Amino acid sequence: MINKGIGYIEYRKKRINEGLMSSKIESAGNERFVVYFGRVHLNDHETDQFCRGYLKIGRGKFATALMRGRNQPGIDFRIYAEIVVDNNDDTRRVEQIAQGLLISRNVKFSQGQKEMYNIKDDELMDIVHQVADRAKTFGIDIKMIEKYI
Repeated sequence: MINKGIGYIEYRKKRINEGLMSSKIESAGNERFVVYFGRVHLNDHETDQFCRGYLKIGRGKFATALMRGRNQPGIDFRIYAEIVVDNNDDTRRVEQIAQGLLISRNVKFSQGQKEMYNIKDDELMDIVHQVADRAKTFGIDIKMIEKYI
């Protein structure tokens, strides 16, 4: 299966292509405030069977740092879509809106993870737009929606 979404290396290249120096991508002033929608991609170590995880909805100001951390155990965390906003407070508000809209799709895990959702790929962009539209009704300025699938 071809990997969907954008991985760490591609995301880093994207930021460099926006004009940032590679050493400054995660520096103050270069923040990119996003609510991201992504999945873990990995191969089973015994069967080599490829699989993907539930959808994770999270927020951050440096997606490269988030992805690098999630990739540490040897997985490939890939972002499928992003809602880009102006500031950190707006990421919190948009994430809360997503949680409220998707409460019936939330999947709980044994380690207390709360940001996981049972959402299929073909549903994702409709959901992203629903979240963004709801955020706009609360006065949140949506700078852009990025799609990587």
